[in-house]
Amino acid sequence: MKYTQRFNINPVPASRPRVSRWSTYYPKKYTKFKKDMEALTSELETTPSEKLVSVELEFRIMMPKSFSKKKRQGLNNTYCSNNSDIDNYIKAILDSLNGVFYIDDKQVVEIFARKIYGDEGYILYKQKEIENNDEVRTM
Repeated sequence: MKYTQRFNINPVPASRPRVSRWSTYYPKKYTKFKKDMEALTSELETTPSEKLVSVELEFRIMMPKSFSKKKRQGLNNTYCSNNSDIDNYIKAILDSLNGVFYIDDKQVVEIFARKIYGDEGYILYKQKEIENNDEVRTM
């Protein structure tokens, strides 16, 4: 079974929990992303897969408002070279989709991902169930 879903939300990388003397918490930006993703996924009518899955992710990162018009035009639809690691973007979305497209993100055994600058931020998610466990691909 295949799923394709576009989430109209600006991608946010997962961050480490902050520890204070009184509690442990996540930064506001990541907490808001998790809350917004929960709202977006609660509207979906899906049955979580019990099989192993292959996932393709495209993160459209909105360009900062501080970029000039010329710089925006030059960087639109090019690979994003911001300071955030792609694995943190991947972790944020996979954690958000637990119980939606799969039971647990440990079922994800293959990932193809890229982050690209765009005028609007969104996440394009594609999933394919792996029918035979011998479908190992190499680059």
